[in-house]
Formats: sequence, structure tokens, C-alpha cells
Amino acid sequence: MIVEPAAPVDLAPILALEEHFGVRWSEESWLAELTGGGRLVLVARVDGELVGVACFQRLAEVVDLHRIVVAPSQRRLGLARAMLVAGLQWAIREGAARMVLEVEHDNEPAIALYRGYGFLPIAARADYYGPGADAVIMERPLEGVDADSVGVWDMDQPAERTAAREEEQ
Repeated sequence: MIVEPAAPVDLAPILALEEHFGVRWSEESWLAELTGGGRLVLVARVDGELVGVACFQRLAEVVDLHRIVVAPSQRRLGLARAMLVAGLQWAIREGAARMVLEVEHDNEPAIALYRGYGFLPIAARADYYGPGADAVIMERPLEGVDADSVGVWDMDQPAERTAAREEEQ
């Protein structure tokens, strides 16, 4: 697996990945992500094939994780985790004080991933993803966090310990 910054030539395979995401972005939206200032778009490749994409935008002291999309055949293999870690490291190096994101309220795997990296729910948006599909807004403070330590926060923690810690919260 290789995680690297995206280039405009990656637009077509990124759009193909959008077929696997509930609320799809347009070609214009992705082009704005790829060319806009204060943004990081990462792609994940396996055997040369683009199988994941993540995009982040910095606005003042806040970095917004806009989305992570992974091809269904490549899910649960650590691609989303690798892109999230790279995005967190970028945000810290950019001097961001916090990262925020929205995730669909019933997307348990994504919520567990984000909780594992210190994101906590701070609010909700009703019908954000469509009727009955609410968003949970999550936040991770970044001040005082060493960018080099991000990748080891929960990487080796067994799922049972992660679940037990979530029950405590």
C-alpha cells in the first residue's frame, strides 16, 4: 500500500471511487479539492491501483476532514487508517489546533476508527446525508500533539480493548 498526495491525473479514478460513497461529489467538487489552497488530498494505491482517497482542508486553526472513501474490496485493511494518520500529521505540521469531521450516525466502523484516534462527538446535524441520515460531528484537539506520535496511538491495540475503552466513555 502506498499513500501519497493526489494529482489532477487521479481525478477519473477518484470519481470511480465515488460510486461507493452514499452522497457523491461532482467532478467540479473534486477538481476544487485537487487544486484548492489549504487542502490535502491523499490517495491510497494497492498494486498501482487507486483504491482510496481522503481530503482535508485547513481553515485558520481548524482542519476539516471532508471525506475518506475506500473501495469495498479494500475495506478493513488499514487504508482509511493510513490516510487518516497522514492527514492528522499534516494538520499538526500545519499548526492546526483541531480537526473536525462529520460521519453518518450509523457508520459504526468509521466512528470506531475516529474514536481510536481521539475524536469525540460534539454535535449532530439532522438529515445531513439525507432524510433520516443524521451526521455526528466529531472533533480531535491537536494542540501539543507530536505529529510523529500520531501513527502509534491505537495501531497495535486489540479490538477488545478498544471496545472496552469506548464503553467507559
